[in-house]
Amino acid sequence: MVSEDSICNDIPRQNVTVLDQWTFHSRLYRAAAYASQNSDVELVQLVSFGCGVDAITTDEVRAILEGNHKHYTQLKIDEITNLGAVKIRLRSLIGALEECEKISEEK
Repeated sequence: MVSEDSICNDIPRQNVTVLDQWTFHSRLYRAAAYASQNSDVELVQLVSFGCGVDAITTDEVRAILEGNHKHYTQLKIDEITNLGAVKIRLRSLIGALEECEKISEEK
């Protein structure tokens, strides 16, 4: 696990479709770009709500990742009362990655 602030200085500022005025969001967009550029890196975004500013960053991070053929995974931490939901979401991500790898090997 690598946090967004540990890699953001190595990645140029991203062209995004929203007003990028908060430092955390800029780092998050850069982290999405980093994950997009590295085949062995995936991004999982933790959010506390699914609305407000989180909704804006969700759309932008998703666009950056999916525009580079990467999976977008989000965990809403305020809804988690047990770790079962987290495990299911992360297992789904791993399963999707394995399926993509299998398909690319068949080509």
